[in-house]
Amino acid sequence: MVMEQYFKNLRKKIGHEEIIMPGVAGILFDETHQKVLMEQRGDAEIGWSLVGGMQNLGESAPTSLIHEYKEETGIDVKIKALIGVDTNFHHTFPSGDKAQIPMFLFEVERVGGTLIADGDETLSLKFVPLSEQPKMYNKQHQLAIDQISNQVPYGWYL
Repeated sequence: MVMEQYFKNLRKKIGHEEIIMPGVAGILFDETHQKVLMEQRGDAEIGWSLVGGMQNLGESAPTSLIHEYKEETGIDVKIKALIGVDTNFHHTFPSGDKAQIPMFLFEVERVGGTLIADGDETLSLKFVPLSEQPKMYNKQHQLAIDQISNQVPYGWYL
């Protein structure tokens, strides 16, 4: 992965200092619009995660999200709408690396492919009912699910 190498090279120079890492995530509803596709992560993070990742250098946020869906879930998606933007999330990864992660959250629609976890970044995939108030792996993803559950109109930003 190009971005993994980019961040590894950057971390060699600055260590664990906080950096800005633009993130992308997507909401894929089931046909009832009551469940959202979530993943069990393959790293040391605990809890559910939205499908997403870091925006790739040289790509737009929507293009990066489309690539993340294909890599992590095996499915092809198209962007339906920008749901919201969270710009002030700070995270410390299990490695000790620190980052501020502005996240662009999109609603996506499935247009092809076969749903299957990649077995690396994603251990399993499941459509989780929003009514269960799923526990997310970090506050930013929890905010996104809470906004969706509370039916906050699209276009929110923080």
